[in-house]
Amino acid sequence: MAVSVEERLAALEASYASISDRLGAVEQRLTSLEQRLTSEVGQLRSEMGQLRSEMGQLRSEMGQLRSEMGQLRQEMRTQFYWLLSSFLALFAVQVSFMSAIMALLLAR
Repeated sequence: MAVSVEERLAALEASYASISDRLGAVEQRLTSLEQRLTSEVGQLRSEMGQLRSEMGQLRSEMGQLRSEMGQLRQEMRTQFYWLLSSFLALFAVQVSFMSAIMALLLAR
């Protein structure tokens, strides 16, 4: 049983058609993967942009907090110096008062 050339060509054409179908399916899958990858990369870039924006807002808020903390420190420093000077003045008055009492006691 010899296989004729036409039969061989028909078998080759069937093989080529099968290979072509398989390659078409692979190409479709690659195209689908490429589209999904492009979509995912776009979403990642969008999320990265949002994170950068949020980081900028956080930096701004941190700067405001630092400024407020500096103002609070200055206010505390001012109040501390006021309180310290008040205590020193009271101490000076007390020393003067005690000196006057001692002078009166010694004068008797």
